[in-house]
Amino acid sequence: MTVKFHAPHLHMPHVNRQEAGQAVDAAKSFLPPPERMVYYGGLGALAVAGLIEWPVAAAIGVGTVIAQRARGMSRSGRARASAR
Repeated sequence: MTVKFHAPHLHMPHVNRQEAGQAVDAAKSFLPPPERMVYYGGLGALAVAGLIEWPVAAAIGVGTVIAQRARGMSRSGRARASAR
């Protein structure tokens, strides 16, 4: 008795350069700036190395995101108030 495995045929849609560029731009809009990516990567590296526990690294990262959003919201609120 012999067993034969057949790879399934998957139809992949054709994606041109413009569509790929739009997908990359959309992904970039959700990612933080490169300097913050380095910061979060450093937190992850510290957690992987065991220098800090992963819940602590996660709490620091989440706290940083919340603080930066709050700072951005307060700046936009001040800009709206000064425009009046």
